[in-house]
Amino acid sequence: MRYKHCTVFAGLSVAATFVTVLTTGAAAQAFPARAVRYIMPLPAGSETDVFARTLARQLADAWNQQVVVENRPGGGTTIGADAVAKSPADGYTLLHAITALAINATLYAKLPYDTQKDFACVTQIGNLYGLLLVHPSFPAKNVTELIRLAKARPGEISYATGGSGTANHIAAEALRLAAGIRIQHVPYKGSNQALLDVLPGRVPLLATVLVEAVPYIQSGKLRVIASTSPRRAPSLPDVPTVGETLPAYRAGVGFWSVVTRAGTPPAVIGKLNADIVKALHTPEVRARLAQADIEIVGSRPEQCDAFVREQTATWGAIVKASGARVD
Repeated sequence: MRYKHCTVFAGLSVAATFVTVLTTGAAAQAFPARAVRYIMPLPAGSETDVFARTLARQLADAWNQQVVVENRPGGGTTIGADAVAKSPADGYTLLHAITALAINATLYAKLPYDTQKDFACVTQIGNLYGLLLVHPSFPAKNVTELIRLAKARPGEISYATGGSGTANHIAAEALRLAAGIRIQHVPYKGSNQALLDVLPGRVPLLATVLVEAVPYIQSGKLRVIASTSPRRAPSLPDVPTVGETLPAYRAGVGFWSVVTRAGTPPAVIGKLNADIVKALHTPEVRARLAQADIEIVGSRPEQCDAFVREQTATWGAIVKASGARVD
């Protein structure tokens, strides 16, 4: 009888597993059955925000459901990330994760979430290029001249970023450390706010990503000194990287990814991945990414998870070396 019972229990277990697979598969096929929240951890109106709304429109059309872009700026993107970390694990809340997701794990003494455990990657959208720009009246034309000027005027030169803890902030701090100079960080709530002081020359330097700077470079309102990324931007082949001048300088990769709450059913993440990657290759989305020199990646969930873990370690080492800290 004992063996019969085991057989019955084994049969029930297999049946239960089969039902679970069917249920999960059906849930994924039905997803989304209601509106999806797309959390943007930056202010409305930025180029990153505009891109998110372009992508959201494509997904809304594909799903025949609303995809609501919800701006949750502040805290170096931790406010938006925390909203997703505390959301239900059902795939209905997405985060437009930027490089700060990897940086904040080391930069902040304490976070309200665990970067490694509370999120599940859907896909890496693409790689971004960071830039150091100046007001046209600023005398330095390159990194060498900037270093010379900063050493002649220690502590007098300021640089703006879209917030403490952003990739732009850490990249500029890495430059400061590698060059042995004293320049002052002026953080703003988003690049749009920083531009309000950089464009009229009240703050001479701006560290930002290429996607946010394209119109100002093209109009001549800002001048590029260097790329703060590991490689030169394809659309700015004559602009050297900081590392070409300063071999001691280190930088991680700037990126955009879509993540959701950890524990979301794999079938739902798989559907999100397939639909978002498909949307990345629509003409409207491709054109916007190409305009900003963003290299489309469209990775699988497991590849995205591995990439974010790798970048968390890379940026973490840079943060520690720079001495930057948010308590």
